[in-house]
Amino acid sequence: MSAEYLQPKSFEELESSLLRLTDKSVILAGGTDLLPKIRSGKKEPDIYLSLCRLEMLGNIERQGDWLKIGAMATHEQAADNPLIREYFTGLAMACSRVGSQQIRNKGTLGGSLANASPAGDIMPCVFLYGGKIEILGKEGIRFVEAKEFLTENGRTVLGRNELLTSIWLPVEEGRKSCFTKLGSRREVTIAQISLCISWKEQDLACRDMRGFIGAVDVRPVEFECVSLLGERSEEKKEEAAQWLSGKIRSIRTSRTRESKLKITEAEKRYKERAVKGIVFDAAEMIERERKSPVPETAKRGSTFHTEEKGEGK
Repeated sequence: MSAEYLQPKSFEELESSLLRLTDKSVILAGGTDLLPKIRSGKKEPDIYLSLCRLEMLGNIERQGDWLKIGAMATHEQAADNPLIREYFTGLAMACSRVGSQQIRNKGTLGGSLANASPAGDIMPCVFLYGGKIEILGKEGIRFVEAKEFLTENGRTVLGRNELLTSIWLPVEEGRKSCFTKLGSRREVTIAQISLCISWKEQDLACRDMRGFIGAVDVRPVEFECVSLLGERSEEKKEEAAQWLSGKIRSIRTSRTRESKLKITEAEKRYKERAVKGIVFDAAEMIERERKSPVPETAKRGSTFHTEEKGEGK
């Protein structure tokens, strides 16, 4: 039997299409994660629900104290969007480094979150900003806190007949952020470790610092010692790196089930050493922001790329 292809053009059509989905059905957004699985035979859908004609799902707009990012917004759109670059610079940086240029042009933020890959660059950023996920289902629209969207076993709360429609991020004036990651190569790289940090500047000091690290567990991990990076001290940076290294080691040794991250034991141990590199990278980004009257990461034309380092400097 051939698969059915649904292509709604309105929210009303979308709602009725969602009700028809079965456990074998798939929702097609950018397709950068889904299509390889279908071609390899890992999925044999009975229904394809395409979102490509729902242009409203690609909008990025400010609504009061929130920025609403449509699920169909591509990584390239997010990386170039002036509102995201100004208020959520770390997210723009993360989007600018997802895969290749082709992947960034097609891959969507909603698809990335729904895929729930532990190595995904977007989820740690949404955790960092305290965002909310808008979900459309048979009961209408519901909202889920970002930290509740991803379950403890690395899956999402999305039901069979539900769709992630938008990401809502709270706009906080004066808050800065950055993102860095360590990957196996500069382009088309899957993060071995990613780190996103936000802070506010007050009296030439960093205050209210927050941080999340990705690609070390099924969920982004809070960087509880992130305030150490605001003290302009080599010793504090070393202390922060040692804390993260110990955290990664604790996750590795306490894991009772096979990780979704398909890496070798040597690679798992490598993260504990390599984390120092991204800690020092993040500290350098923070310092550059302090020295520049115009945020370095928000300047027009910035590609957000940083050097990827190994075990430190």
